[in-house]
Amino acid sequence: MVGALVRLGIRRVRLTGGEPLVRKDILEIARRIKALPGVENLALSTNGTELARLAGPLRAAGVDRVNVSVDSLDAERFRAITRRGDLAAVWEGVEAALAAGFSPVKLNAVLLSRQNLEDVDRLVELTLHRPLTVRFIEMMPTASNRHLQPGEYVSAEVVKQRIEQRFGKLVPLPADAAGPRTGPAAAYRLAGAQGAVGFITPLSHTFCADCNRLRLTARGELRLCLFADRVHPLRHLLGEGPRALEAEILRVLEEKPAEHMLARGDYGNLVSFMEIGG
Repeated sequence: MVGALVRLGIRRVRLTGGEPLVRKDILEIARRIKALPGVENLALSTNGTELARLAGPLRAAGVDRVNVSVDSLDAERFRAITRRGDLAAVWEGVEAALAAGFSPVKLNAVLLSRQNLEDVDRLVELTLHRPLTVRFIEMMPTASNRHLQPGEYVSAEVVKQRIEQRFGKLVPLPADAAGPRTGPAAAYRLAGAQGAVGFITPLSHTFCADCNRLRLTARGELRLCLFADRVHPLRHLLGEGPRALEAEILRVLEEKPAEHMLARGDYGNLVSFMEIGG
């Protein structure tokens, strides 16, 4: 299926989850995807718990970039947010990724109400002296967190103001300065910093007009938007030859929505981000 998408013009591929590193064949998957003619960049999103062990082999298999979920740098808060995560093990994975030569290494932090807002300063400080890109992501509603009230969501604009009050002006970066522009993040850098700071703002500043992403589920379904109300099965076409598969992909693309409906409280059929990565 990735081969069909690449033949139709896809150039960058990301492996997500759930957690992709629990797959015993993850290195084979990475090697086979990177070997497809036309794939220019292969990225991986992970919770980092297995990254210390696999960073080197993943780099050798052809993975170019990694994103690691690090919502807090406080070990107890991190464990509470992740429900069982070990921050020390995850950070060992971050260091292993840097040592393995991944560039950039990005840390994703979801803005979870006010409970991890104080972590913003510590995460931003990392970018001053380390070649890390820290990205703050507005919490997106799904069926699993729909009980949260609108006032509990933290806008990236609030975080940006907080950063500039403490560290100075955030200077916008060109699209490729913090690595290939492969997603919706707006990137900035503090004066003299080695790393970068990014913001992903699906609620406060929707980026739907620039969205060029497609998501392929583990069941062989195409999801045109994270918050779509349906998926499009493709697996049944694998035995019918590449033309049938490519034709169906092109047909389905005509249905890609112009925008999500989160502002209206409609998060589609997505129950949890554990079902499919960002």
